[in-house]
Amino acid sequence: MITNQFIALALMLFDQAEEQKSFWANPTYWRVINLIIFVAALVFLLRNKIRIGEVFDKRADSIRKQLEEARSQKDEAERRLAEVESRLSRLDEELANIKAAAEQEGQREVERIMKAADADAEKIGQTAQREIEGAMKAAKSDLRAFVAEQSVQLAESMIRSDLRPDDSNRLVARYIDDLGEVKR
Repeated sequence: MITNQFIALALMLFDQAEEQKSFWANPTYWRVINLIIFVAALVFLLRNKIRIGEVFDKRADSIRKQLEEARSQKDEAERRLAEVESRLSRLDEELANIKAAAEQEGQREVERIMKAADADAEKIGQTAQREIEGAMKAAKSDLRAFVAEQSVQLAESMIRSDLRPDDSNRLVARYIDDLGEVKR
């Protein structure tokens, strides 16, 4: 396409130059011929040796692939964005649900703790009652022992004060008689 334009330009210049001078003596002809040869050589090198068409085709294919990849990445990003936006739109609802669930769980935990505290208080009360009863029994037992000991001491002192030596001899004789009967 480019070569066709150059050839058309060269022919036009060639026609103009022919009117002025002879072909061999006219420098404009030689310039046009040099230009045509240069362009033809350049086109030959670019097409056949460098394969500029293939380079441009490969580059165009590469650009197409990159565009397709960019489109797919854009579609994926838009899909993710839509997903995130839908999540965000449901976020208030989810937060309200989580808050309500947490409040219900907290209320259940308060009730459980209150029941546990009541049960612990009951256990502590029962334990204290048992300890009080045990202490009362021990105190009564100690009191009985003390009263018995005091009674024995009081009786002993009363007996010693009322006992005469002949009563003492009579008691010893009776004790010996009792022992004799036990031996038989």
